Amino acid sequence: MTVRVFVSAGEPSGDLLAGELLEHLKILMPDAEFFGICGARMRQAGCEELFSIEELSVMGFVEVLKHLSYIKRLEFSLLEEIDRQKPDFAILVDYPGFHLRLGDALKLRGTFVFQYVAPQLWAWGEKRTKVLKHSTDEVLGIMPFEEEFFRQRDVNYTYVGTPQVDRAAVASGERQRFGLDATKKIIGFFPGSRRGEIQRLLPRMLAGREELRRLDPNLHFVVSAAPNLPLELFAQQLGISLPAPAVDHAGLKVFHLGDTTLVQGQSIHLMKASDAALVTSGTATLECALVGTPMAVAYVMQNLSYKLAKHFVKLPHISLVNLVAGHRLVEEFVQTFSGQELALELLKLAQEPDYRSTKKLALEALNERLKGNLAQKAAETIESCYRSGLPRSRHLADRNQTPLITATNK
Repeated sequence: MTVRVFVSAGEPSGDLLAGELLEHLKILMPDAEFFGICGARMRQAGCEELFSIEELSVMGFVEVLKHLSYIKRLEFSLLEEIDRQKPDFAILVDYPGFHLRLGDALKLRGTFVFQYVAPQLWAWGEKRTKVLKHSTDEVLGIMPFEEEFFRQRDVNYTYVGTPQVDRAAVASGERQRFGLDATKKIIGFFPGSRRGEIQRLLPRMLAGREELRRLDPNLHFVVSAAPNLPLELFAQQLGISLPAPAVDHAGLKVFHLGDTTLVQGQSIHLMKASDAALVTSGTATLECALVGTPMAVAYVMQNLSYKLAKHFVKLPHISLVNLVAGHRLVEEFVQTFSGQELALELLKLAQEPDYRSTKKLALEALNERLKGNLAQKAAETIESCYRSGLPRSRHLADRNQTPLITATNK
């Protein structure tokens, strides 16, 4: 009998996770059909698209408020379709602001809800663990340090692995693919995958490049351009007109710009090819750690978003690397910092043997704490739960008796 599964991802990183998960679920549950909010990777895995992730991809307190009315209209249309198709269970991938509300609405309809990737409530919303418990049945998490936090608060949580482990395992670090000089020290800049991050962070990174040029004119620099963003955005920040790419194939474009190379795609290979890296805070920091490249972490937010974050976030570190390690393994540069500060740290990481060796050894120790094969383990957990008989979500009403959108209007 056909099993109908609703799947939702809100941004490119969730689309990738969901796509890999669905490929494994199709093997374990060949009778399953998937529909929901998709990106390209999910569509490739055979998920029927109701809405695209591009219609949801907003970030930050202020940015979400600007799009709130549109998101509410989208939720209304989405729940109409869910009521029509009546999924056997749902998988909500990351994107907690939207998915906590959606999970609540699904449970009102009696649908069993898996939350794949736990919201970072340990960072900004400990009190909202009650909301998570109320709006999901099972949380499949990707960070080992989360397990104790959630289980202490009676949330059904299973650590199924960390996605960056699998991606790092295939990183070659071969400089030839990018046309990079094997004899030079290479400093990598990884400014993120969101337009706002590029606009706020890349100018700071380029200020660091100017200082590094002054300190050592023999360095070479690489700038990673996220595939989901237009190259013109990076060209504008670099102050150049892009020449014809030196490499243009298989999801990889490479532009040589004097002492700087702009690379779109294959960022994890570029990280491994770098001697030191400056990485935007987020999951990319784990990728850089797992390929063993010494790094510093940077982040800049809109001023209002930063003030709000400072009020709500009570953590000793901003980077996942430091949170997993449990100490300040990498240096963090947040909101106010100079190009000179960045340059001095990156130069130490690239050129001082003792400092560099200490960092690399610490990264190796960090890697031992993380599990791989995430998609397979997550799929096995979901399939096992389903075959064991998912309990009907006990929430405020039976789904067949629930008026549309009750949950999202609360």
